[in-house]
Amino acid sequence: MYVNLRYELMVKGISQKLLAQKIGMGSTTISEKMNGKQDFKLKECLEIKKILKTDLTVDELFAWKDVENEILS
Repeated sequence: MYVNLRYELMVKGISQKLLAQKIGMGSTTISEKMNGKQDFKLKECLEIKKILKTDLTVDELFAWKDVENEILS
């Protein structure tokens, strides 16, 4: 799960649907990428970072955290 990305979206009040529109992506595609079923392309990562106006690096913003396995441990 992209914990930092989800947090930034929440703080900025930007839905996945709105983010998808801003980067020219379908809502199904952004959902699959947010859930790790597809990878984000570097260009998409850079666009998202710019939209969010975050101080996080791309690596930090798109760091993957396996929350499900942490909860089960």
